[in-house]
Amino acid sequence: MVVIFISFIGCLLIALGVNLGFIPLQLFSIGFPGMGVLAHYTLGLSVGLVVFIMNIPLFLLAWRYIGRVFVFKNIVVTVVLSIFLDLLYPLSQWVHPPLWLGIPLGGLLMGVGTGLVFRQGLTSGGVGLLARLIQLRYPHWKMGPIHIAFDFCVLFLGAFLLDVMTAFYTFIAAVMMGRMMDVMKTVPNPFGGTKKKAGYTEAS
Repeated sequence: MVVIFISFIGCLLIALGVNLGFIPLQLFSIGFPGMGVLAHYTLGLSVGLVVFIMNIPLFLLAWRYIGRVFVFKNIVVTVVLSIFLDLLYPLSQWVHPPLWLGIPLGGLLMGVGTGLVFRQGLTSGGVGLLARLIQLRYPHWKMGPIHIAFDFCVLFLGAFLLDVMTAFYTFIAAVMMGRMMDVMKTVPNPFGGTKKKAGYTEAS
């Protein structure tokens, strides 16, 4: 239960980062949340709904090739993240941070939130799960480069759909997010136990 609770806190922080930092500044984040934000800007779709729908085929594949327990836990986290993204969306209409504040606010909140989820051996679906599935087919491929490749695709798509400067600011926020995730790896776990490696949890 502690693992799930901490993961929920991580999801809350991710959603706050998107709705307090990115959307008010018309930035778009990276990963699946970034794709959801781009869909929101261009098509008017719900960010949370897009994130959830994009994860469905990944969960179906993971159910078959990784295991039911692993998939169930990650589905719960993904559903909670999707709910938080939409539930907290009104915040993006109420707050209007300056650029110098919104970029680090969004990046750091998302970095801490994602780091908390990863430390529990879980993911919120998205690129982490995609990378794990790719590794099943190509074991020599590293997760880091897969993440980077996908995120750069999102950045290029954002530059095409929006503009280059928006993509550049999003890139800066993404760097801050990545650095904070690295910091989270070194923070002692106050609940004891060992750090778990996201995406590698064995399930039956």
